Amino acid sequence: MPSTGLRTAHPTWRPPGLLSLPDDVWRTRHRWVTTVLLAHLPLLAAWTLYGHTPLPAALPLTVPVALYLLATAEQLTRGRLRIHRTLASCAAAAGLMACSSYLVSVSGGYIEAHFHFFVMVPVVALYEAWAPFSVAIAWVLLEHGLVGTLWPHHVYGHNHEHMAHPWRFAGVHAGFFAAACIGSLTAWTLAERARAIQADLVEQLRHQTLHDDLTGLANRTHLAQAMDTALASGAPVAVLALDLDRFKEVNDTLGHSAGDELLRAVSARAATGVERPGLLVRLGGDEFAVLLPGLDAQEALAVAQRLRVTIARITSLHNPSRGTSADTSPDAVSPAASTTAISTAGMVAVSIDVSIGIAHRPASPVEDSTTLSPAQRARVADELLREADVAMYTAKRSGSGTALYEAATDSHTACHLATLTDFRRALDADDPDRGAPAAQGRHHRRPPAGVEALARWNHPVRGLLPPSEFLAMATSAELSAPFTAKVLTEALFVCRSWLRRGHRVPVSVNITAHCLMRPSFAFEVAELLARQRVPADLLCLEITEDTLVADPVAAAQVLAALKATGVRTSIDDFGTGYSSLSYLRQLPVDELKIDRSFVLGLFPRGSDEPADDALVATIVDMGHRLGMHVVAEGVERDDELAVLAGLGCDSVQGYLYSPPVPADRFPVELLRTAPRTTPSAGYQVLA
Repeated sequence: MPSTGLRTAHPTWRPPGLLSLPDDVWRTRHRWVTTVLLAHLPLLAAWTLYGHTPLPAALPLTVPVALYLLATAEQLTRGRLRIHRTLASCAAAAGLMACSSYLVSVSGGYIEAHFHFFVMVPVVALYEAWAPFSVAIAWVLLEHGLVGTLWPHHVYGHNHEHMAHPWRFAGVHAGFFAAACIGSLTAWTLAERARAIQADLVEQLRHQTLHDDLTGLANRTHLAQAMDTALASGAPVAVLALDLDRFKEVNDTLGHSAGDELLRAVSARAATGVERPGLLVRLGGDEFAVLLPGLDAQEALAVAQRLRVTIARITSLHNPSRGTSADTSPDAVSPAASTTAISTAGMVAVSIDVSIGIAHRPASPVEDSTTLSPAQRARVADELLREADVAMYTAKRSGSGTALYEAATDSHTACHLATLTDFRRALDADDPDRGAPAAQGRHHRRPPAGVEALARWNHPVRGLLPPSEFLAMATSAELSAPFTAKVLTEALFVCRSWLRRGHRVPVSVNITAHCLMRPSFAFEVAELLARQRVPADLLCLEITEDTLVADPVAAAQVLAALKATGVRTSIDDFGTGYSSLSYLRQLPVDELKIDRSFVLGLFPRGSDEPADDALVATIVDMGHRLGMHVVAEGVERDDELAVLAGLGCDSVQGYLYSPPVPADRFPVELLRTAPRTTPSAGYQVLA
């Protein structure tokens, strides 16, 4: 795993020149040096003319001119002539030294002119390289020795002793020149060390920007860059979204430190299952992603299946109640996913599993992909991640472990968002068509025992929609509470209108699991009843078995509060859920509704299919023994009614009496047979 730490152990001293200047910095400094060299040329030429220097003595001026042309050849030819930076640096340094030599020569060897060499030292030091520096020192030594031997008046015109021993004093001059370089060398070394520390810091920040601190894996920013590159290439791209199953249980049971240790172990294993050029990414929490450029959907599916096997290995974590260390066991494949078992020495053996969703984009021609702007590629990348996430949740719900994205099963598309927006507006604008009660009557064609309010949404484009088209969407968007309140309000309004006409017709309304999780729900229902001035016993609230299983304790408390207000409750679609009989015995429920599938089973289609009459009889008997009213749903035929009557069922509901109709078109004959509301019966006709 790559290190994320800053390298701080720098040596106190090291020979300068080991770290070359970056190219852009070198070009800038080379431009400064050559500009100084160029500025000398016209000044020296003017001095030559002013001093009437003989032509032979002025010929050395061509040397710095030639060196300048060599140093700037690449710029002058606009890159057509490539010159290595070391050669260009040495040429510029030699050109500056040649200017100093010419200045000393035309001045007659004056000592003041020799100071020009020392002025050029920091200029040459800008390269922070040994080659040009060595050229400058060698130039001083050789120029003072050779020229001082052949033409001593051009170098040592101020001292006859120097003329007698030119090489001796050439060494002295070169030594002083080298001593003058110490300051530049010190600054040079400090600058290199500062750049080294800066490079380490930049590398650390770059790594932190592109990697996750906990696991060392790539992060979202790194993934975005890699996806942009992959999409720009036009190659096929697959993205996997990984989510650890029941990871929250590890955090809640063993603590976050154990959860972090588990994440590191899973990351290390998953990294071994992703081959280059694939990229493993931690998105956050227990969510990971894998970018697979160049793979088709089936190849990506194979990688996903291999990752599941690689990750599903037992990990031994420390039990915080018995010790303080954590470790990882040998890589044994877990026999069951997401289970934990406490082992010896205070360790907990955790078996983790993962759900993986796969999204894929096929290859596209390069000429097409290059037309995509960076913003367009970013949108495609976001869409790929979203599709992989949708597929991952599909795999998690189905228990399959892996799933390919299918647009047909995507409930988070733009159309879904538009529908959700329409639904919010419909709730605010009082648009949903909620008043569509279906008749509920007793067997033997007695007067109706009540009606059930069936929610329908009259969408402006898609027409009348059943609850299956919008209820799950409303629940996921946390709109189930206002929607239930809306349906209750409409149902009680219809009930009140019938009361005003003298018909006492109970109304049943389905409520969601979210309602039973709120302790205030019973008070809200009581407030609605008081506002609509409807007796509480005319309202029956229907709940499903799954709703009870979600939190039976909270559900029992809310049901008890509802019963205290006089509202009746009913278990809808009984027999198709997962309720426990022990819960059923403890809950204060008034009614049991047998699911339509059991009514259909009373008359099996094939001779080899058993009839459900014994099962229905058992449910009816159980309901009666628990003191519940038993209703059979979905009754459409007289023979079904006859069998149910013989089995002791109390009431039936279905198309045999009436299909779902709007409240204003409810069959008048059914209302006429409903019990009349009179003051003597304890109810007052509400005006």
